[in-house]
Amino acid sequence: MKIRRPALAAAVLGTALLATAVPAAAAPAFCDRACQEAREMEARNALPRTAFYDAPEPLPHRPAGTPIRTEPADDYVVDGRPLAATRILYHSRTSRGRDVAASGVVLVPPGTPPKGGWPVVVDAHGTSGVGRNCAPSLMRDIYHGDQMSRFVERGWAVVAPDYAGLGATGRHEFLNRRAAANDVINAMRSAHAAIPGMSSRWVVWGHSQGGHAALAVAERQRVRAEPGYLGSVVTSPGADLRAAIQHMSTAPGLGGFVALVAAGAKASEPGLPIGRLLAAPALARLSFTRTDCLPVVSTVYGGLSDDRLVKPGALRERRFARHLATNSVGHRPVGGPVLLLQGEADVVLPRRLTDRLAADMCAAGSHVDYRTYPGLGHDTYPGQVVGIDDGAMPDILTWTAGRFAGKPAPSSCS
Repeated sequence: MKIRRPALAAAVLGTALLATAVPAAAAPAFCDRACQEAREMEARNALPRTAFYDAPEPLPHRPAGTPIRTEPADDYVVDGRPLAATRILYHSRTSRGRDVAASGVVLVPPGTPPKGGWPVVVDAHGTSGVGRNCAPSLMRDIYHGDQMSRFVERGWAVVAPDYAGLGATGRHEFLNRRAAANDVINAMRSAHAAIPGMSSRWVVWGHSQGGHAALAVAERQRVRAEPGYLGSVVTSPGADLRAAIQHMSTAPGLGGFVALVAAGAKASEPGLPIGRLLAAPALARLSFTRTDCLPVVSTVYGGLSDDRLVKPGALRERRFARHLATNSVGHRPVGGPVLLLQGEADVVLPRRLTDRLAADMCAAGSHVDYRTYPGLGHDTYPGQVVGIDDGAMPDILTWTAGRFAGKPAPSSCS
């Protein structure tokens, strides 16, 4: 999840005020005034989904990472300033290896690239939703373009995949580790093929859902290394999916995440009996995950928890339990170093989950530098709390610069 506008803070705490616009006719009785306000506010940040995002049908089979098309984009605005970028549509792969179109956006520094090209940061974004309109490249601020611009200011290119099913046609396999790694790696390949001046050296930066994706990439590197990979920055990740659901199903205002996990599992496993997982009130609201994005989903699920959200024994349902175990990350050894960061005031994915993740990664023999930050939350809510990515940005930039400079990466594993 990545939210920075003040009205969105309430979404995480259970009284949300923001999401992507859909026709009013699609709004069941569950969409109250706060939900409607959320749609209106998010609509002001939305860009039209044009034919650029429509892949050829049938999609001709091409190697993963092959560009389908690109287009210049001058409609992004970050901190009140226009931001030039390039949209990409490229071939990726689903978790089962099927060819699928995926979209994203690429930012490069102004001027002539240095010798060897601009070093690349691949931005694996946090949870935005699971519907097509939830793609960061379809948002004027690119969801968290202010942070992306910090990398560009350092002279680094940024490749920002939407993930398959967001933007381009298809269903988004939310928190599926194979699909996530595919989308991140193939976006990087596509950007290199389509845009001149990119270095072969790259680092992944991922927050929340994106932290899960960054760890999936790191695990992939151990078994099938991608050239030029130098490491991953992972902030407040959703790593142990079972533990995350256990927390979110009882914590106030986080039921929307549980619904998105269920929807993502269904996208990966079409035969999954979702009616055995979600309680009746939660199941009745599930259509919002297809038509709306995280903030609206958070409002309509904000009052649901415990047995009004998840059926008793849902986490023991055989196929769902297997899905959660298969797609959890962090207990397998990784390739390359990882900078793992956690805010101690995070109520979405609390520190105890990341403490356990760090211990598991060290036990697996991974190279991890784990740091915690008092007072930092999951995301920034101006006037309330500073999020981990903003508060720890100096450390993120320093660590990333160290990787591009070829310096040894520190480790906190004993």
